[in-house]
Amino acid sequence: MSLPRNPAGVDAALVPALALALACGAWCEAVAQEPEVLPIDLTTALALADERNLDIAIYIERIAEASARVAQARTLAVPTLRAGARRDRHTGNIQETGGQVLDADRASQFTGIEAGLSINIADAVFAPLVARQNRAAVAAASTANRHLVLLDVARAYLTLLESREETGIAQGALDRAVDLARLTADYAEAGEGLLADAEMAAVQPLLWEQRRLIAVERTEAAAAELARLLHLDPGVALEPLENGIPALAIFSGDEDVEELVARALLDRPEAEQYDALVAAAEDDLNAQRYRLFIPSVSLDYGVGRFGGGPGSSIRNSDDRDDLMLSLSWQFDNFGFGHRARTDEKRAQLRQVSLERDQLRDGIAAEVREGHAQVRSFARQLELVQSAVARAEQAYRLNRERIFDQQALPLEALQAMQTLAAAELADLAARVGHALAEVRLHTVLGNPIDSEAP
Repeated sequence: MSLPRNPAGVDAALVPALALALACGAWCEAVAQEPEVLPIDLTTALALADERNLDIAIYIERIAEASARVAQARTLAVPTLRAGARRDRHTGNIQETGGQVLDADRASQFTGIEAGLSINIADAVFAPLVARQNRAAVAAASTANRHLVLLDVARAYLTLLESREETGIAQGALDRAVDLARLTADYAEAGEGLLADAEMAAVQPLLWEQRRLIAVERTEAAAAELARLLHLDPGVALEPLENGIPALAIFSGDEDVEELVARALLDRPEAEQYDALVAAAEDDLNAQRYRLFIPSVSLDYGVGRFGGGPGSSIRNSDDRDDLMLSLSWQFDNFGFGHRARTDEKRAQLRQVSLERDQLRDGIAAEVREGHAQVRSFARQLELVQSAVARAEQAYRLNRERIFDQQALPLEALQAMQTLAAAELADLAARVGHALAEVRLHTVLGNPIDSEAP
């Protein structure tokens, strides 16, 4: 920031004060723009997902919608009540009961209450059953959606931890590369090494600085994704409380796979959802199948005062009540339309039953795949942890040889690269193992905020 020129008549002693004021203003503005920091761990992230995630909130409203449809279906056998007045004014020809046509001028009026009930008994019986099964399917789908949301939150949080730790690994490799480049340059300047070696060593800090910048960008992207899932203000900066990838230890890898598959088929909310959809399709088919034999009932009753007279006058008003009851059977298109709709409902039932079988096959495959991943990453952890220990030892020994003047600095380059690669492999294995465990836990039908069975 540049200071304004000192105008004529202004005391030079005021310039330092003005500079201090401008500096304070810039500092205060920077402080005001600092984002709010929210410390967070995995437990907190999962709790916030239940409270704030929009997908979970949308499914809650879908359950409310399905419940309203159940209430609507239950009212199909409830009469409709109408209260008010009805006036009829007629001018012109009208036919009497005997067949004679008369030129009439008359008016009539009814004031009172009418109750009408028109019931398709098949709908009144089966529609609530279908609606209840559909609501159960929506509730199960909501549970499945919650499990997936929690899995996405856990994945985003672990990605945030991974990218932050990757930044640290890249920074450590960068520090070692800078040190190695300095030593190689010193040897070349002293005539004890080649300039080509110095140039080769100088490349490594540039590459690792690039890797560090990529990790920083991934950290910011992971934080933004986690904030989106938790429906947080975009200006909130998430600060994980955990320094490393948590060791969840949900599975040992020695579990019986067939037992896990059987457990998943019982506990997965998607299986419950399709069981409800199949039951709804069966009730819908039964309603269509028996509709031909079950009558519709119509009952109308009105009570009030009725009067009328010639012209527009209303006279002779007195009490009146009417009751009409009718039963009817309807054969659409001589029954052919009914048969076609029955075949349609039967095909829908077969379709949803096949989809349920398809889901069961998918669940079994997911369990087997998830269990194989847990076992694989558990074995990988053992390998990469040993690799990191050996790589650290190799790098230390190479450093000692350089300072004992038994080797050139460039000879430590491979050891430095091997150590960084081992550390990154160890990080990938720890993240992969944690993700494999939470995925398998979810595949078995459990939200990841629950205890392992």
